[in-house]
Amino acid sequence: MTAVGVYLNDAGLAVTGQDQSFSVMPSIVHSDPANFDSLGFSARHVARLTPRAVSVDHWTTLTRAGLNVTSSARSIIQGELRARLVDRSVNTPLQCAVPAVFGPDSLSVVLALMRREGFNVHAFHDAASLMVASAGLGGTTIVLEMGLGYFSATRVDSDQEVRRRASTTRYGAGVLALHQCWLQRIAEAMVLQTRFDPLHDGMSEQRLYDDLEKTYSTAASEGAAEIGLSTPNGVVRVTLSRDQFAEAASSIYSEALAVLHELRPAGSRTNLLLDEQYLQLPGFLERLASLRGCRVFVHSTGFASRAAAAEQATFDADGSVTIHRGHVLRPPLEIPKEIDLSDYQSANGLSPTHALVQGTAVEILPGVLEVGRNPQGRGLRLGEGLAGVSRLHCSLQCDESGVTLVPHSTQGTWLNDERVSGRVRVSSGDQLRIGSPGVVIELIAVGGGGRGASS
Repeated sequence: MTAVGVYLNDAGLAVTGQDQSFSVMPSIVHSDPANFDSLGFSARHVARLTPRAVSVDHWTTLTRAGLNVTSSARSIIQGELRARLVDRSVNTPLQCAVPAVFGPDSLSVVLALMRREGFNVHAFHDAASLMVASAGLGGTTIVLEMGLGYFSATRVDSDQEVRRRASTTRYGAGVLALHQCWLQRIAEAMVLQTRFDPLHDGMSEQRLYDDLEKTYSTAASEGAAEIGLSTPNGVVRVTLSRDQFAEAASSIYSEALAVLHELRPAGSRTNLLLDEQYLQLPGFLERLASLRGCRVFVHSTGFASRAAAAEQATFDADGSVTIHRGHVLRPPLEIPKEIDLSDYQSANGLSPTHALVQGTAVEILPGVLEVGRNPQGRGLRLGEGLAGVSRLHCSLQCDESGVTLVPHSTQGTWLNDERVSGRVRVSSGDQLRIGSPGVVIELIAVGGGGRGASS
């Protein structure tokens, strides 16, 4: 029997039907328990008008609290599942793809709520491994998932079996934080130009929010976006550039990069798989370009729900539901598009000519430049008394092919916030961090030249 696929990501809860019909909607829903008929239905159109009657964090609450989730959050989740799956037959098998933030306890709650509504749940699938298997990606892939209130990343290894190896999550960032920082940036521009603050009026804030996705995606693709808003004193118009949106989101993008850094050894040849919607985020690709050696692939929105629907519907005889963390590599359900990040890399592939620390530049000459408390020869001496810095901490080896960083200390060396576990090629624009809280060494190319092309 053909299954219905569900992807439980609250930034875009997706459902793929038996007829391959598809729907996706953020989990911004009515939450007034006194109004049962609308409980769980989309409230995006009034999210800024009546925020106290709208829920945006019920799924996040579940993933953090597990079995201890509040009864109000349970009711909202059950209402949303009822609203989204209302036209599904109770006999239709459901295959659910779940982001990395869902643990066994939170899935137990989801299963109980679905069964309470009469839905026939056959299996839960780790969304990251399912998408990698269904995209036909080999080697090591990190899957980035963005929810309304979190970023998570999952490292998946592929051979004959595709299996989740590790995951990490940062709460407090995500879609809602991005939206809020961009609304705030638009409001600041309007106040500066006209003294009108759109965020002090529910109607004007809602209108800005309704157009926000179109606004920031226009800035990402065209370099700037004009925002117009009708007020009692006429139409207020401001224009914001891609860079202004990117600057406003800088701290949130850093959280996304942080979850990737935690799972990716510095400079390793790793795939990165993410939703095509991330391409609409102004300045995000420029931040990803710092992950040198990463091949970036994008999948279509809702790919996880379509991959879940394609899974063979099986049911355990005892009525239990299996959580699948691994999947068999299969012919691609969808071939993801690879993104060329070379246009976004500011260093232009140049190898560094100098190491800059505390205002002093040391030239990187052919040979070995030792770095530590007591380097040999003309090495880079960091001084005594620095916590976490070894006598010979690391070295920069320069030859005709470029400059290579070699770690020597067990206390750790970081390249662009990723811990280095082995030899790695470095480029102009890279940053080394040594010790705790850390001495920062910037690698630069002076005069536009370099020690050969780095790869």
